[in-house]
Amino acid sequence: MIINGSVSQDVAIADRGFNFGDGHFTTIKIAAGQALLLDLHLARLQQACAVLAIEFTEWDELVAAITQQALALQGGVLKVTITRGEGGRGYGTLDCSSANWFLQHRSIPAQYSEWARVGIELMLCQYQQTVNPVLAGLKTLNRLDQVMIKQELDANGMADGLVCSTDGYVIETSVANVFWVIGDKIYTPSTKRSGIEGVMKTHILNLLNKLGLTLKTGDYTITDVLGADEVFITNSVMEVVPVNRILKQGAQDDIHVVRYDLAVNDPSVWRLLQQELHA
Repeated sequence: MIINGSVSQDVAIADRGFNFGDGHFTTIKIAAGQALLLDLHLARLQQACAVLAIEFTEWDELVAAITQQALALQGGVLKVTITRGEGGRGYGTLDCSSANWFLQHRSIPAQYSEWARVGIELMLCQYQQTVNPVLAGLKTLNRLDQVMIKQELDANGMADGLVCSTDGYVIETSVANVFWVIGDKIYTPSTKRSGIEGVMKTHILNLLNKLGLTLKTGDYTITDVLGADEVFITNSVMEVVPVNRILKQGAQDDIHVVRYDLAVNDPSVWRLLQQELHA
């Protein structure tokens, strides 16, 4: 692990990221020695620092370290974390030290490449994600919603699932943004009240604009998703993964399955986006 530019495994217990989740992060895919979508990841970090009022000035050092690590590692995932640092009394942020930054390398989950080819199965999660318009869109260190969601998924033997907010709207999956297609229209949930505004989601919007396709963002229900012609999920590491079926819990614990055709010659939006990403 890299901490403030030096190799170390020692995280100070007084760091506010450890104590209060007072910080944020992004996960960057590394391929062929390059940190992919680095500009978008930096924009995400800068936005989060601004919203959380974290004074961070070591952007040049951070970019240099990311670039160096990407070149040395060649592949995998680089998690970049920024915390407020140490200090303050209780939750108060007065008299805090300078912000800390961390780089951690992980391998890309092996199942991602298979999912990209054959699709992923989702369940409809019972857990409802909290609503917080101030922090919505940010990838903060407070991930207890996702921990609770993952516990539900593990208990049901599922890799991922669709999650709604406490006000009843579809938000995302446990690890990804979600998109669906009905006819010639593409939809994705708003993250203005809940959820994460993913880096890949932003990139997908740019690709759709390039392809002359329109993305509609708003508040949608599970019924909207289940009526789609195709569904796919995205994040910066898995990129674009089609959904092959959604399991819906019914009365008396009946399971209703909504299936999606992933035929090889099908001109789906998800397949078009995969081609654009690897063009």
